Amino acid sequence: MRWIDLHPSDTTSQTSTVAERVSATDADVLSAARAAHHTALEAAEQAHRAAASAWSGPTQKSVATSLYAHHASLHLERAEALAEAASASAVPPADGLVADPPETPAAQWAQALGDAAQLPSPEAGVSRPRLGLRVGLVAGPRLRLGFFGLAELRDLTAEDWQTQLEHLDLLMIGSETEESPEFLLETLIPAARARGLPVVLVVTSGPALGSSLSIAERCTQIFATDPEAAAVLRSRCPEHVEVEVIPHPVSPLLHTPVGTRPARTPLIALLGMEQRHPAPHLEEPQFIPPLVDGVLGAGRTAALLPPEPRPHHWSIPADYAPWTLTRAEAALVGSARETAQVQRAMDVGLAVNAVMDSQAVFDPQILQLQASGTMVLATYNQGVNSYYPQVHIANSAEDVAKTLETMTLDELRRVQADGIRTIFTAHHGTDVLTRIARAAGLEIPAHQDRVLVVADELTEDLRADIASQTHPAVEITTWAELAASRTDDAEDLPDTSRFEILVPMSCARRYSPEYLADHVAAFRYQAAAVTTKLDGDADSTDDAAHQRRAGVADLGLSAWWRPAPEALDSPDALLETLEAGAGATDSTMPVYALDHLGHRPAGARREIDREQGTDMAQAREEFRRTAEELGLELAVVVPIYNNGDHLRHKAFASLRRSGIFEKMHILLINDGSTDASTVDTIEELAHVWPNVSAFHHARGGSGSASRPRNTGLALSFTEFVTYLDPDDEELEDGYWELLERLREAPEADYALGTMAVWTRKYGVHDYHQWFQAGVEHRDGLHWPTADSLVTLNFRPASIEAMVARTAWLQRLGLVQPVGAVGQDSYFFQQLFFHTRAYVPVYRPVYTYYGAVETSIVNVISPNYFRKYLILEQDRAAWLREVGLFEVYLEQRFESFFVSWYLQKYKRVLPHDRDEAAGVLRELIAAYGDVRWRDPRGLEFFRSPEGRP
Repeated sequence: MRWIDLHPSDTTSQTSTVAERVSATDADVLSAARAAHHTALEAAEQAHRAAASAWSGPTQKSVATSLYAHHASLHLERAEALAEAASASAVPPADGLVADPPETPAAQWAQALGDAAQLPSPEAGVSRPRLGLRVGLVAGPRLRLGFFGLAELRDLTAEDWQTQLEHLDLLMIGSETEESPEFLLETLIPAARARGLPVVLVVTSGPALGSSLSIAERCTQIFATDPEAAAVLRSRCPEHVEVEVIPHPVSPLLHTPVGTRPARTPLIALLGMEQRHPAPHLEEPQFIPPLVDGVLGAGRTAALLPPEPRPHHWSIPADYAPWTLTRAEAALVGSARETAQVQRAMDVGLAVNAVMDSQAVFDPQILQLQASGTMVLATYNQGVNSYYPQVHIANSAEDVAKTLETMTLDELRRVQADGIRTIFTAHHGTDVLTRIARAAGLEIPAHQDRVLVVADELTEDLRADIASQTHPAVEITTWAELAASRTDDAEDLPDTSRFEILVPMSCARRYSPEYLADHVAAFRYQAAAVTTKLDGDADSTDDAAHQRRAGVADLGLSAWWRPAPEALDSPDALLETLEAGAGATDSTMPVYALDHLGHRPAGARREIDREQGTDMAQAREEFRRTAEELGLELAVVVPIYNNGDHLRHKAFASLRRSGIFEKMHILLINDGSTDASTVDTIEELAHVWPNVSAFHHARGGSGSASRPRNTGLALSFTEFVTYLDPDDEELEDGYWELLERLREAPEADYALGTMAVWTRKYGVHDYHQWFQAGVEHRDGLHWPTADSLVTLNFRPASIEAMVARTAWLQRLGLVQPVGAVGQDSYFFQQLFFHTRAYVPVYRPVYTYYGAVETSIVNVISPNYFRKYLILEQDRAAWLREVGLFEVYLEQRFESFFVSWYLQKYKRVLPHDRDEAAGVLRELIAAYGDVRWRDPRGLEFFRSPEGRP
């Protein structure tokens, strides 16, 4: 420590002995060092006190502010320890008196950037090489990133378009371009069309089109990513201009899972957002706090890259300033490549949707992160919830935190794998660009992914697995037939020129329905001509997943892109083609390993007969034994029909994070799903989790959730029971609270909470407020009377918001009418009529997603009303039985018919209206003579459709 100045006498005394001088010097040095150390301790103390003050800003209660307080307390404790050390002139112990303050987000961000830079470079897929296409692009970042590197893209501007136009094959204009409409309409488009160039408009916004409408009228072809926008364009543009709906494009040359396992950084980051218009809904508490507070509450490293600042646009709230990157820190990711590297380096990423109420417009990072093999936590958006159930919608900070804390590595890798497959099956930028070019009249060959499956022996099980694959273009053969086809001309032998992908399979394994789709997708986003699945679980295979390797450990887990003809003679001949790559580098090794998912040894789990279904007597014994042996307390009945992805990622995932998951008996009741993936998901969950039981009705379905709910109640052997649909979610351990409150109230038949609802906006159905006028409140319970149902105008609550005593509900003998819709509301009306008392829980216990769509245009058919006809015929009979028919007819039927059925009838297509009206007349007939008073009802009966 040579910075200490000695006393002048030490330098002038030349007569002192060495020993005396050293002794004097040591004393002075020690004294000066103590003084300097004391000053340093005081300065450090003040710095920590200032930091504690800085962390003590926000007052609004949230997870973020509790972390503020935690950081402040750490700094304050450190300051107190330093003050104590300074007063004693002592140095704190090396191991510290208190915990060191956490590393700053800036340091974590810098480390993450360094880690991300080590990822291997993205590759063009071997099945999707770069297109020989020259595209002039006038567009914003969404299209530029979606088509990045997939063809020769040339950005055109008002300054340089003339020098480039003659070198183009296609002019593409994006709706988000910042070029002026005048330049496009008066200069660029006329010049391009004069040269005979196809001019296409790609609309990536919603139906509010603005200047895009006038541009569309001048183009030769129009494409839209939103069907609602496409419908507007068709109605406004000339008939000769075709309008097609296309998916949002994603480029594997930016966003790819290659080399991403294990994750390079623990960071969970928000890398900006797309915000074309102000998003005032993001200021509401249901959006950002659940997302960010959940991450922070789980103790995870977070970094928030703010969106570009614009007047009246959303920005990251001040509460999150410590985790928000400064402009200088954000500038460290100065290009799309660097941003994509960070997206690829994370296991989990964040996305904020500036649009909430659209089935097709959402933040582009929803797709980019999934393509990168990254799990997505996002704010709510209708389309994301409908079409990407593997994206976790942040409903509460508690649930986000529990998801991050309880999710196993295997579950995480499943979420990521489903995202990768989805994006590169439906959103590959090369496929989108090829489709645009071909529709515009350019001669671009279509890509094909025809699969030939080959095996030593085609057993019945193997044929069944191949038939269940989600990839559509599959033929099958044996090795003997394949070898013969190389020399023979027999017509029944496979034509080896009619496939691109050879997939050897083994009868020693069973293959899930997505197995082939995973291999096909991998050939689209990486360059190796051989892919392989790994054998083992996530923990044992993670270091090898999404990496290159020299060989194939199991031929029955591999796939081969256009193997050489001589390799088709035998399995050994095929494997010999890999020997040339034995000494290759990591980036050129000939095999790409995906993951461990989608296969299992034959016999590893039970086999089911989908045509016959499960034997009821056998199921009763199995379900009873499971409930008793595991000491299960709450049966959760989940009715399922062809919605396995939502089951896995929505309902089941929400139950998995529950604090009483191990005490739940989760009953997966399949209503005869025709979708093999759904059946496979049900069986997998039942095999993995001992407290999950599965029952399968014979293949075909009954038309509604009634039958599986009835079956589930009959198979419930726990003391308590509830219901949860596959596309809904338990919220914040709601079932645990209902269960505990019901235990404490032996006089109550059930506990009832409230329901959080997402449709075009967020809301809460507060049943207790609805029921307040018609139910007696006493001793902490609600006591309905025989007149309560009438007083409440027959208004129902959701059966998913309650936990009931199983024996009581079974004794009622209620049966939901099979094939009916709306039956859950009717079921609640019935059980409410028989209720003695119930326990109110004054908060949402589950989340209902009311806008899950399988089609953007939700057309109402006559069959829709037939399902309600079943309901109303059953309800009318029950109302007569319990003496409530006349009052229901007088008080509720007409208003419900007008507000519900007639509103739906307006959406029936013209050619179906007569048939639908006939069903409505049958529905009315169930109630006999109806005295119509509402003008809307009278108008219907005076119309041609309403008259018999």
